[in-house]
Amino acid sequence: MTTRQTLAGLALISGITLAGNGQAQDTVTLRLHHFAAPTTPVQTQYLEPWAKRVEEQSDGAIQVEIFPAMQLGGSAPSLYDQAREGVVDIAWTLLSYTPNRFPESEAFDQPFLPTTGEATSMAAHEFAMAHMQDDFEGVYPLAVFAHTPGKIHTRDASVSDIDDIDGLAIRAPSKTMNRYFSRLGAKAVGMPMPQIPEAISRGVIDGLTLPFESASALGVLDVARNHTFFDGKQGLYTAMMILAMDQDTYDSLSPELQKVIDDNAGIREAQRIGRVMDEAEKAAIDDIAARGEGQMIHIAEADQARWHEAADATIQQWIADMTDAGFDGQALYDDASRLVEKYTRQTQ
Repeated sequence: MTTRQTLAGLALISGITLAGNGQAQDTVTLRLHHFAAPTTPVQTQYLEPWAKRVEEQSDGAIQVEIFPAMQLGGSAPSLYDQAREGVVDIAWTLLSYTPNRFPESEAFDQPFLPTTGEATSMAAHEFAMAHMQDDFEGVYPLAVFAHTPGKIHTRDASVSDIDDIDGLAIRAPSKTMNRYFSRLGAKAVGMPMPQIPEAISRGVIDGLTLPFESASALGVLDVARNHTFFDGKQGLYTAMMILAMDQDTYDSLSPELQKVIDDNAGIREAQRIGRVMDEAEKAAIDDIAARGEGQMIHIAEADQARWHEAADATIQQWIADMTDAGFDGQALYDDASRLVEKYTRQTQ
């Protein structure tokens, strides 16, 4: 018997409950697995309310159990396949955890593309639905989204100028941002989020790139106390993420329960997640500022020319690589930029 069959059997056995009228009623328990800490705002302010909505709208026929911090086993890069293969029912993960597997998504990895989490998430969802349907075979995308633009957080050194980044070991979230930091002279290090706290504490890395809300939830802001912001409408970077449901699990639901899922999926859910991230970002920044701990460094737009020159070179390299691989890299990047601009105007 396969793992999938075993899990399905256990779910069936545990899913029979008595309804209020005394008749047997099948309930469906969906296991949602993700890589982040249980305190992360996406769990406490989005996933938990989402689960409650789904349970209420299904009159209790759907129950959602959330397992954060890889509690069900595996590594963060395995999450997508856990959903696709039915090991779990739903997974939240970063598409950049599996480099080269979702090449079109890398349009959103490019430096200085994102604005707010809300607008960029809406753009990411529309982009993915237009360009990535084949990539998502085997899963039912509940929402594709992007986090609030990340900042640079360092432990000992501070980054107030582009020359300050030279020689630092910086954790970056994607292949593209690794290239970007390497172009700036940094020693770019790729690692999943759960590995960051130990790496920064032990000095394996000098700094990292994350939104404040994620850095706060991970507990790394007690160690990395220098924080570099890029002023202006567009932030340094973001990463495309997905809340993906196993297609077979979705297909096994009754039409009525599928409608409950559909009513809690799509671009409006991407917007909700992005807004949660934006609000959590502001709260985390305000908390650090109120405590007076660390150094908040702002690089003015007028002082970002060299940062943007390196970004332009990184973007052009990605476009060329995509073209060599048989994609229209320029069209993908242009569409990502257009959609970010479109939803930034709509949400202002």
